[in-house]
Amino acid sequence: MGRLLVVLASCLLLAGCSPASTRAVRLSDTGMPQMVDLACKSRMLTYMEIRSDNGDQVLDEKDPVHWRIEFPEPRQHYTVTVGELPEGAVEKVPWRSPAGDVILDWDMGNGDAWEPGEEFTLDDLQGGKVRHRNETLTAEQFAKIQTNC
Repeated sequence: MGRLLVVLASCLLLAGCSPASTRAVRLSDTGMPQMVDLACKSRMLTYMEIRSDNGDQVLDEKDPVHWRIEFPEPRQHYTVTVGELPEGAVEKVPWRSPAGDVILDWDMGNGDAWEPGEEFTLDDLQGGKVRHRNETLTAEQFAKIQTNC
């Protein structure tokens, strides 16, 4: 059984698959990007950040950071809105709004453990749209997949 799991994991990595994100991005009532976690038990976080690619097609420390917060003590957060500091968070990089068509990536993690975030543009989110698992959904479509824990 263990060998089968190793083979399956290897196939997923080679195919470019990663764990499915439980998070979505939309615009808040104030027009700022907002991350919503659909999991009934959100993971503990030590940081969240929004970056854009510098043109080399690789997201890394060389890319511009548009916003970053850190949690000195890991915290669970189900909804985080740019510009509204969640409890226990310290803002390290204030929001730097990019052009609407700039591809952004909202990442998060706990220590060295990176978690898949969500890729979006501000233009993607106009008109109540939501980005989830790299798809653009209407507010109605998103409401159907939201859970009530």
